[in-house]
Amino acid sequence: MLMVLGASHHDLELTQLERLSAGPELLAQSLRQLGAEPDGAISGTVLLATCNRLEIYVDADRFHDAIDAVTDRVAQVAGISPADVAGLLKVRVGAPVAAHLFTVAAGLDSMVVGEAEISGQVSRALSSAQQTHTTTPVLNALFQSAARTAKQVAAGTGLGSAGRSVASVAIDIAVAELPSVTDDDDRPSNSLSTATCLIIGTGAYARVVAAALRARGCTRLQVFSPSGRADSFAATHHAEIVAPGQFAEAIGKADLVVACSGTTGGVLDVSTVTAALSGREHPLQVVDLALLPDVSAGVRALPGVQVVDLRTVSHAAAPEHREAISAAQDVVIAAVARFEDDQAIRTLDPAVVALRQHVSVAVEKEMTRLRAKYDNDVAAEVELAMHRVTQSLLHTPTLRARELARTGDSAGYLQALHTLFGIELPDGPQQH
Repeated sequence: MLMVLGASHHDLELTQLERLSAGPELLAQSLRQLGAEPDGAISGTVLLATCNRLEIYVDADRFHDAIDAVTDRVAQVAGISPADVAGLLKVRVGAPVAAHLFTVAAGLDSMVVGEAEISGQVSRALSSAQQTHTTTPVLNALFQSAARTAKQVAAGTGLGSAGRSVASVAIDIAVAELPSVTDDDDRPSNSLSTATCLIIGTGAYARVVAAALRARGCTRLQVFSPSGRADSFAATHHAEIVAPGQFAEAIGKADLVVACSGTTGGVLDVSTVTAALSGREHPLQVVDLALLPDVSAGVRALPGVQVVDLRTVSHAAAPEHREAISAAQDVVIAAVARFEDDQAIRTLDPAVVALRQHVSVAVEKEMTRLRAKYDNDVAAEVELAMHRVTQSLLHTPTLRARELARTGDSAGYLQALHTLFGIELPDGPQQH
């Protein structure tokens, strides 16, 4: 059965989500071990971890055991009790799983409705699971359908056509406060053509930030990597590398600092920022997009520092036009219905295969007798004729299986196979 255990900015305060989401790499490794257990309750998992959500999609064999297993692994990695984790994670089972993931992938469940990044994050979550062999056919189908749905929403509804994202909204909020970035009428402008922008971090989200800054006219881009991996990022994005010894000085001279390392937390500490503020005329504008904040609590309290973070975005991000959202929801609803139909049809796949095998065995038995009696040309002609007849005869039972699967009347089909042909599937229809 399909399940998802998760939490997002809709369910929890960001501080709770930060606590729950600690160590996504360790969690992914721990979940891989679950799927490898020979008698475990879980056949496969896909982990979707972003700056504002943590969701574990599960192909489960036993409902309660699967929930307990995933809850225990999250608790171990996050360092909190299983009881606390159970209280934080929302559980969805069956059809609501597809409805939720498709809504997420389409950007309808995001802080910024219609954001573009989430569909890529969903695709990368599946790729990661495939590379580590933790996915299953039904999870593959689920995530591939979600990706197709996201593309249909983007292409057919106009939702997200403006390129809005958590990063772009946060940057626009910060840019509006920059005194040096104004137009001829002394009004805030979204251009950063005269600004120096410093990115902290080099991961996937840093690449999104770089693109957003370039789109707003930034010509001087700097990068600082807490992990020392700035070289390739700088080369790709035409950015200047800030060495550790130059970090405070670079902050002091930057017009905008965007922190998105999310690996260690507290990269911008009080001593570093205090040194950077010395002699600075204007407030330091900082965008902190890391779920585990890069800006320490002490820095936020310093005079002369203005921080835009995920909480700011969630309060400031206005939704897209109602028509676009409604159209996107219609696309999602139709896609969920198709996915559920496909999965229902698959429940009778073993029965259809068994019927075809039953007929094939009978045909091959007769052909063995005919090949011994007639020459090759005649036997081949008879075999072709028998193949056409069997395909014609099996066409209607195959279509009927799909119809009955959609209506949930699989039991009647299985009983008919047993009564007419003696075919019996002891384990019943399967989805895996």
